[in-house]
Amino acid sequence: MKFTGRQRELQAVERFFQSPEAGLLILFGRRRVGKTSLLTHFIESRKLGGSFYWMATTHNTTFQLRDFSQALFRYDPRFKTAPAAGFSFTSWEEAFNHLADAVAQFSTPQLVVMDEFTYLVRNDPALPSLLQRMWDHRFSRQPNFKLVLTGSLVGMMEREVISYHAPLYGRATALIRLRPLPYAALLDLFPERTPDERVAIYAVTGGVPAYLNLFTLAPTFVQALKEYCLAAGSIMLGDPAVMLHEQLKEPQTFESVLSAVGSGFHKWSEIAAMAGVSETSLSHYIRILEELELIERRDPIFSSETGRKGQYFIHDRFLHFYYRFIVPHLSKIDRGLLDVAVTQIYEELRAFIGTYVFEDLCREWTLSAGALGKLDFEPELVGSYWRQQRGQGVQLDVVAANRREKKLLIGECKWGREPISRNILLDLIERSRRMPQVSEGWQAQYILFGREGFTPAARAAAQELGVRLVDLLELESTLASIEQNGELQLKTAPV
Repeated sequence: MKFTGRQRELQAVERFFQSPEAGLLILFGRRRVGKTSLLTHFIESRKLGGSFYWMATTHNTTFQLRDFSQALFRYDPRFKTAPAAGFSFTSWEEAFNHLADAVAQFSTPQLVVMDEFTYLVRNDPALPSLLQRMWDHRFSRQPNFKLVLTGSLVGMMEREVISYHAPLYGRATALIRLRPLPYAALLDLFPERTPDERVAIYAVTGGVPAYLNLFTLAPTFVQALKEYCLAAGSIMLGDPAVMLHEQLKEPQTFESVLSAVGSGFHKWSEIAAMAGVSETSLSHYIRILEELELIERRDPIFSSETGRKGQYFIHDRFLHFYYRFIVPHLSKIDRGLLDVAVTQIYEELRAFIGTYVFEDLCREWTLSAGALGKLDFEPELVGSYWRQQRGQGVQLDVVAANRREKKLLIGECKWGREPISRNILLDLIERSRRMPQVSEGWQAQYILFGREGFTPAARAAAQELGVRLVDLLELESTLASIEQNGELQLKTAPV
């Protein structure tokens, strides 16, 4: 799969590498998100053939030290022959001192990468303290020393490397938490696909590069889903269990919580009941899953984050798909009944995309359009709104707000196969009046997002009432523009 969608990250690595002083880059993120690809692409594009690149494994400390020593021996220009098969430094301290000596032999900046550093820390918890001493007394005093530490064990990386109490706290000169590719990257990866098929691919993969690659191997969405995503041995079937077992002790209850949320239970009491835990003990599991960015709390726009209206959603889009669709069909998949599983998943996928993925993309569009100056006012918050009072509820998919100017943009998202009708527009306006800010006189504008466009009557009413209409092509165009124009500067409300 072609390398795409990482321009800001590449620029950050370039700034780090070009600094006249020694540098320490911390690069971390979930499995399969593309950390190694980012670094190897940078090395290859800059033709840094002499860089030191070493990847840790899950082997014991003795094996790791020997493997590191062998790689370091081959990197050191003072050695002209290959190391003996059993060669190893006697300790990590000796190896790191030798690394400093080797880097000193070069007159140009040296990229020194220790990939999957967290695997080392898991076997040897004292290693960050040793590395801190080496950084303070040797590495940081060599301007050509550009050290990169990467890790997939996000929780451990934050605790042992980044946090205030970690030995390396304050030493990093650059920090990148690599997240999945944005939706706009799919326009570059799948230019021949239709917009709605790109949205479906995004719903399944969550923008994780390794999973996106599976959809480049087949000409259609359904074929890729059957032959590569759900086939025996697929990384999409095995990764979730590995991710949780690597980062969590006794992950079974965490999986139960994720399954409950992924199945559509978003309220605290519902999650506890479906996961089989008490409401009191649920806080422990939710807190850890939030720290790992696997679950997120969403509150109605303008609501307090400590209020009772908050709901919980799976933050990792691929895991949301996994627990909503793959887990319930695992028995069929294991028995090789892929046609049955794929058919049932495909039939239920439209509602899933409409409720979760498309609405999220519409909120991203609103945030992006505001940053690009495409709206009539500059939003301070973008989210959604829900309320239940006296037996009467209201749900608004997209709400953007500027509290200082008392302006609102209120939207409806439809992923159905029929064009949006005039009645849907009028119903949105009517429902919005149950929102306190609208009833209090805030200036409200309206917007409709439609997969299949809009009926002539809806277009006429929209023109008469000043309502914005956004189809999939415009949604994609705006999301692509924001990627080309840099990062968003708006504050995003929990949605």
